[in-house]
Amino acid sequence: MRLSVKIFLLIFAVAFTISGSTGSYFYFQSKSAMTESIKSQLLSSAAAFSEAIPSDALNSLTHPSQMYNDEYREIASILYSITQSNDDYLFAYTMRLNNGAVEFVVDSPMSDDAMDGIIHEDEMPEPIGQVYHDPPKSLLTGFLRPSVDDQPYKDQWGWTISGYAPVLDQYGRSVGLLGIDMSIDRVNAHMNRIRTAGIFSLGISFTLALGMTYFLTRTITRPLKALEDGFDRVIKGDLETRVPVKGNDEMAWFTRHFNQMVSELQEKEILKSTMGKIAPRAVLQKVMTKDLRLGGETAWATILFCDLRNFTALSESKSPRELVEILNIYFTAMVKIIEKHSGIVDKFVGDKVMAVFGHPGPTGNDPLNALNAGLEMLVRCDELSAELNLGGHHLVNSIGIHSGQVLAGNIGSPARMEFTIIGDAVNTAARLEGLTRTIDTRLAISSVTVEEIKPGSNILQYTGEQVLEGKAKKLGVYILRNEVSV
Repeated sequence: MRLSVKIFLLIFAVAFTISGSTGSYFYFQSKSAMTESIKSQLLSSAAAFSEAIPSDALNSLTHPSQMYNDEYREIASILYSITQSNDDYLFAYTMRLNNGAVEFVVDSPMSDDAMDGIIHEDEMPEPIGQVYHDPPKSLLTGFLRPSVDDQPYKDQWGWTISGYAPVLDQYGRSVGLLGIDMSIDRVNAHMNRIRTAGIFSLGISFTLALGMTYFLTRTITRPLKALEDGFDRVIKGDLETRVPVKGNDEMAWFTRHFNQMVSELQEKEILKSTMGKIAPRAVLQKVMTKDLRLGGETAWATILFCDLRNFTALSESKSPRELVEILNIYFTAMVKIIEKHSGIVDKFVGDKVMAVFGHPGPTGNDPLNALNAGLEMLVRCDELSAELNLGGHHLVNSIGIHSGQVLAGNIGSPARMEFTIIGDAVNTAARLEGLTRTIDTRLAISSVTVEEIKPGSNILQYTGEQVLEGKAKKLGVYILRNEVSV
C-alpha cells in the first residue's frame, strides 16, 4: 500500500473518528438530557396538579357506585384537563393505600386510545377500589413525596414512564396520590428525532472528513513525492541531488535538512572505508584527512583506569542476561561522565573501563578533568548500586589515575586495526587502581598527576611513595582526604 493511501486512510480515520465521537457524545448527552427532561416534566406536573385534587372529595369516594357522584365527576374533569394539557400525557389517575394495597380512586376518563371509534373495555376507567397489582417502587414513594420512574414500566396498559405526587389534606397528610403516565411511544418519538439529527450530523461529518482528508493528503504527499524522488537519486549514487524548498512549514524543514544531509554525505564519503577501522569517535575527525596505517604518535596524556570490585561474586548470583544488563547500565553511566569531563573511552575489558584525557586534543585541564570524572564516577556507582537493588550485592568501583607519555595510534593488522593508547603510563594507572585494595581507598592518583593539578588538589592526601605491582620504582601516591564524602 502506498504511503499516500496510508496517509489518506489515517487522516480520514482520525477526522471521522473525532467528528463521529463528538457527534456520538452529543447524541448520547442529548438523549440523556431528553430523558431527564421528560422525568423532570412528569415530576413537576404531578407535584403541581396534585394540589388541584380536592382531598375531601377524594376521601369520600370509597365504592364503585359513587362513580357518578359530583365529587367523582369533579376529579375526573381535573384528570381530563391534565391529559389535555400536554399531548405527551397518556393517562392521569388518583390512587390510595388501603391496608397496604394500592387501589384506584378516580381513574383516567374513558378515551378511544386505539382511535377505532369504539370504546373497548380496557379503555374504560378502573372502578373505585380496583386493586393495582405489583406497583413499582416509585409509585409507592409517590404517596410520600413527588417521584418519577427511573425506567419505563410495563403493566396491562402497556409501556409507560410515570410521575407521581401525594394528594394532601388540609393538615398536610397524604390521602392518596396523583399519577401521570407518558406513553413510551411518545418518549421514543422524541428519541427518534434526536437519532435522526445524529445520523444527519454523522453524514455531514463523513462528507467534511472526506473533503478535508483529500486536501491534507495532497498537501502532504506532493512534497513527500519530491523527497522520495530525491532519496532514489541519492541511493543510486547521485550526491549532487537537491530538492527545491517550498514554503516554510514542517515539510520545508524536512526538505532543507534532506539537502543538508546530502551535502554532508558528500563531505564524509571517506568515512565509508574508515568507520569500521576507527573506534573512538573523538579521534574520527583527526584521522579523516590522514591515511590509516599502523603506528601512531607520542603524546602526554592522563589515563583513568576504573574497575568493579567483587564482580565475580555478583556474576555467580546473576544469569548472563542479567549480568550484561547491569554492566550496560553501569557502563552507560560511566561513559557519560567521562565524556562530560572531556575524556574519551579507550576500551572496555570485562568490567574495567580505560579512559584518556588530553588526546587527541589537550584541553589544558586534563589531569583535573580526570580527577573530577573519577570523583563523579564513584558517586554515580554508589547511586546505581542503590537503584539496581542487587539482592545483597553492591556495585563498588575503584579508580587509578596517572599522567605520562603514551603512544596513541593504530595497532593490529593492515586489514583490521584498532585505535588505542599504550605505554607505561597506562600500566601505571592500572597498577594504581589495583593498589586501592591494598591501601583501603577507592581512588589513587599519582604524584605526577597531582603536580599538574592546581585547584582541586586540596581534597587529596599524600600517602608517601608506594610500591606498585610489577614496578621496580616506587611512586608517590595520593588518595581522597575524606573518603566518606565520596
